[in-house]
Amino acid sequence: MKRVLVLGAPVFQIPVIQKAKEMGLYVGVVDIDREAPALCYADEQFICSIRDKDAVLRIAKVFEPDGIVIGACDTSVVTGAYVCSQLNLPGHTLDTAVKATDKVKMLETFRKHGVAHPFFQVVKKKDIERISTDFPYPVISKPIDSAGGRGISIIHHGTELRQAALFSSQAGISGDILIEEYMDGPEVSVEVIVVEGIPYVLQITDKITSGEPNFYELGHSQPSALAPEIKEQIGKLAAKAVLAVGLVNSPAHVEIKVTEEGLKMVELGARLGGDCITTHLLETSVTGINMVQAAIELALGKKPDVSSYTDSGVSVGIRFIPAQKGTLKSINGIEAAQNSEGVIKLVIIGKVGNLYSEATDDSARFGYVICKGASTEEAQQRCLEAIKKLRFEIQ
Repeated sequence: MKRVLVLGAPVFQIPVIQKAKEMGLYVGVVDIDREAPALCYADEQFICSIRDKDAVLRIAKVFEPDGIVIGACDTSVVTGAYVCSQLNLPGHTLDTAVKATDKVKMLETFRKHGVAHPFFQVVKKKDIERISTDFPYPVISKPIDSAGGRGISIIHHGTELRQAALFSSQAGISGDILIEEYMDGPEVSVEVIVVEGIPYVLQITDKITSGEPNFYELGHSQPSALAPEIKEQIGKLAAKAVLAVGLVNSPAHVEIKVTEEGLKMVELGARLGGDCITTHLLETSVTGINMVQAAIELALGKKPDVSSYTDSGVSVGIRFIPAQKGTLKSINGIEAAQNSEGVIKLVIIGKVGNLYSEATDDSARFGYVICKGASTEEAQQRCLEAIKKLRFEIQ
């Protein structure tokens, strides 16, 4: 029996482990959190930080996997590449892994290869107290080494710059930040599978955010409602971007802004998209390929079938329920919400008795609902109707 080691066990890794099991694989999983939701779905569990490359390598030498599976965990990409290089397993080179995770190196790579991107400025942690920028306002500040929408702020005036920079710095690991031009316009994600150096665009997803000041994600819809000619351009830019950072056999989650000046890259991940995008959403809106299975096959050194995928004709949307400030006392209406028209899946993440802060990034959620419909508008409306039936009592 072939064996795979999955790095990271948050809730969005559950479908990855389940798919590996369906494929007849023996699955190990690594996570530092003993309560991580996906741990119990694997055959073996290892408690370890996925950022600790050498510790994960020691685990892999004992487990003896045939492949390392990143799934949708951005923090696993560099560790995965390191372990694969040490054990001669299929995977990214370390150079590619760094370019696909370090926001500065990614932007520098885009600039070198002529991939459209925002103007940017790197600010070291030690320089934040005397920060300045020559960019015209508004601008965006973000950590150079974080994910999930953490630490992002829009800045309209120089008087806001220092405070926003400190907020971004505190959300990262190194404390260094990026100042970028604010790109106004719709944002999409692009799900790509790269096979033997050829990118295949599987789907384009419309993104719904909270808007200013933090732009955390409220939902996604597939397929994109943008005009066909715009979607064709988006696919070309996404393909150029993944090849620029060096992806050869890999899934990719690519984020792009549609601005008045044209398309511009936000960033990409050398991994599956999270937030159910490459599981429940893609499995509903696309037929002829399963992206999670394809990613696992690539991790095992196999070539997935990319010969016959197409839109299914069904639209699908996900809507997140942002956390509210206070102690969560009770949750009611779950059954009514689950029975709403078009609901594919309802997940409650919030735990009664826990104290929550007001949502400022993608991690602060009470749950989410996924619905299908005849159009993306109908799918999103059905999500909202289901959420209306839920009652979260906050004290």
